[in-house]
Amino acid sequence: MQTQELLDRCEYTIKYQMQEIDRLRGELERRDDELKQLLAWIDGAGLQRTYMDPKTSTPDRIKAAGAAIAYERPKLSVQLRVGPAVLGERLDQARPMKTIEPKVIEHEPT
Repeated sequence: MQTQELLDRCEYTIKYQMQEIDRLRGELERRDDELKQLLAWIDGAGLQRTYMDPKTSTPDRIKAAGAAIAYERPKLSVQLRVGPAVLGERLDQARPMKTIEPKVIEHEPT
């Protein structure tokens, strides 16, 4: 291999390596931002910040709002106590309300 060919190959390799280093730096910065966001979520305010931030993409804002709703509004719960005494009381109270005395219609056949 001649000297000029060797120099050309080295120059190409160095340029390619520099491009790859720049790409990896960008990837590292992007992942660093994602890690910061994740740590903010762990702090508890991340979901709110995410769905309120206009810089965040719409799909990500929708996901964050959907995930945050469980923390911002408590789920309604209903406790139902059914036992012989309670059920019997309820049925006794319901019977008088539902009982209707039928009206007698007197009628003479013609």
